[in-house]
Amino acid sequence: MTANADDMNGDLACDVLVIGSGGGALTAAITARKAGLNVIVAEKMEVFGGTTATSGGMLWIPGNHHAPAIEQRLGEPDSPEKVRTYILEEAGNYAEIDRIDAFLKYGPEMIDFLERETHVKFIGMEYPDYYFKNPNAAKSRSLIAAEYDAKKLGKHFKQLKRQLPQLLFLGFAIGSSVEMQQFFKAGRSPKAFLAVAGKMALHLVHTAIYGGARRVVRGGALITRLAQSCFELDIPILLNSPAKSLIKENGVVRGAMVDGPDGPRRIMAKHAVILGSGGFPWSKERRAQSYPANVDATPHSVANPGNVGDGARMAEDVGGVFGNDVSNAGAWMPTSVQPGIAGPKAVWPHLVDRLKPGFICVTRHGKRFGNESCAYSSFVPQIIEATRGDTAGYVWLLGDKAAIDKWGMGRVRPSPLPRKHYLKSGYLIEAPTVAALAKKLGIDPKTLTETVERFNGFAKQGLDPDFQRGQDDYDAYQGDDENKWPNPCLGPLEKGPYYAIKMFAGEIGTFAGINVDRFARVVDEAGQPIQGLYAVGNDQKNVFGGSYPGAGATLGPSLTFGYVAGLHASGQIGEEKARSAA
Repeated sequence: MTANADDMNGDLACDVLVIGSGGGALTAAITARKAGLNVIVAEKMEVFGGTTATSGGMLWIPGNHHAPAIEQRLGEPDSPEKVRTYILEEAGNYAEIDRIDAFLKYGPEMIDFLERETHVKFIGMEYPDYYFKNPNAAKSRSLIAAEYDAKKLGKHFKQLKRQLPQLLFLGFAIGSSVEMQQFFKAGRSPKAFLAVAGKMALHLVHTAIYGGARRVVRGGALITRLAQSCFELDIPILLNSPAKSLIKENGVVRGAMVDGPDGPRRIMAKHAVILGSGGFPWSKERRAQSYPANVDATPHSVANPGNVGDGARMAEDVGGVFGNDVSNAGAWMPTSVQPGIAGPKAVWPHLVDRLKPGFICVTRHGKRFGNESCAYSSFVPQIIEATRGDTAGYVWLLGDKAAIDKWGMGRVRPSPLPRKHYLKSGYLIEAPTVAALAKKLGIDPKTLTETVERFNGFAKQGLDPDFQRGQDDYDAYQGDDENKWPNPCLGPLEKGPYYAIKMFAGEIGTFAGINVDRFARVVDEAGQPIQGLYAVGNDQKNVFGGSYPGAGATLGPSLTFGYVAGLHASGQIGEEKARSAA
C-alpha cells in the first residue's frame, strides 16, 4: 500500500511509521522505502524539516569518501584508529563503545547511500575538529549539503520550513564561508558589494515570482533534497499531525495514535515506529530535569519550537528509558534574545562575533572567564561554570566600534547598516567609554576597565596567557586573516563607543535522550530492545556521550542512525543477519 497524503481520513496502515521530519527521520524513511517497505511520515508542525531545516547543514562523518582529497591536499592522512581514539578520549566515561563503532561503520555507508540513491549531495570541507588540542583531531571529517533549488519540490514548495528570519540578510540565506565573507566586506569593498548586489537582485526576483526564495543552502538544502526524494518515492509527509501515544500489543510497538487535521486516528505499522521528534529543547519540565540549575528553564534556543520531548514521553510510556548520563545534556550554543519577540525567531546563535578580534566576554562581575574563540560546545560549559550559583547563566559580550562595524554583533549587522532599533529595544547597549558601559551593565567600572586594559595588552602582543585564545588551529580558523595584530583572534578594544549584548547558555538541540542500542532500537530498563520501536536524531541519547567532536556532530549521528534504523527495520542488518552471513 502506498499512502496518499491527500485523501487520508480514517485509520491507516503501513510498514514503517516515522514520527518527525528532520534529517534523521527522513533518512530513516527513505532507507526503509528503498528496501521495499511502505512508509508514512507524521509531522506535528504545519511545515516539514524540523531543526535540520534551519541548521548549518553540516555533518561530521569520519571516513566519508570526500575526505581523502582534503587529506591529500593538507598532507594530513586520517585513519579509523585515529578517529576512534579521538572520540573515545572526548567521550570519556560516557562512551558506549558499541554505538560509537556502529556510527563509524555506518556513517560513511549512509553518505554513499544518500548520494547514490537520492537527490542529496555533499561537499567535503576543510574544517578543524572542535578539540584540536587532541593529537587525534583532524580537518577532513565534516561535510556540508550542496545548495539546491527548492522550487523542485513543486506543490510542496510552500510546506518547506524556511530559515529563521534573523539569520537572513534582507531575506537572503548565506551559504558558503566565501559568500559570508562577501557580505561582511560589502560595506567597504566595491568588488564584494557588486557580488552581493547581484545575488540580492536574483533573490528578490525569485521571491516576487515564487513567493519565496528558490535557492536553499545548508540545512535547508539538505531537507529539500531529502524531502524531494521522499515525495518521488511516494512517502507522504502528514503535516499538522502530532503523535500522541504509541500502540503496543503483546509487547510489540505496532503504531501510534496521531491527531490529524480531521481528528485522532490510528496509524498501524507492521514493522516499526521510528521516533525522530527532535528532543526536548522547548520543554521546561524536561530541561529542569536534565540541565544544570543555572541554565534558564526558559529556552534560549534556535531549535524547532515543536521539540518538547514527545518522543521521550511516548517511549517512557511503553517501557523505554530517558537517559541523563551524558557529559552535557544540551547541544550548547551561546545565544542572545531580542526583547519583544517570542520563540526561536527571537534567538541569535553567536557563531561569528565572539571569535573575532575586538570582542571579549565577561561575567556580571566584569571578569573574563574563558577562551572566546573556542567552539560553541566548549564555550557554553565555561559560561555555566563561571555563573554557577546564579539563577540564570548569562554573560556579557563586549566589543568596540571597529569590531562591530566590521563583523556586526549578534543580530546587529556590520556598518553601514543601522543599529538604532537594537539600541532602542535594549538588545544592544552602547556607551562612550568602558567605564560608562560598566555602569549601564551593573558592573564595577574599575574592574571592567582593568579587564579590558589587561586584555588589550595581550592582544597587541598576540598571546593570551589567561585562556590561550588563538593558540590552536580551530581558533585560528575562526579568526580574522586581515587582522593587523599578531594573533588572528586577538584585537584590542580601543575606540568608543563600546557595546554589549547579554549572552545566555543556550542550545541548538539536546543530548540527553532515549536509551537505544547500536541498531537505534529503544531499550528498556534491563537494556533489552523494545520490539518495533526505534529512536533517531535528538530523540536518541547522544552517541558521543554529550561531547561534540566536530562541525556537524549533531546531524552526522542523526542521519547515520536514521539510516541504521531504516536498515534494521527492513531486516537488512541485525544479529540474525550477522548469524546467517556467518
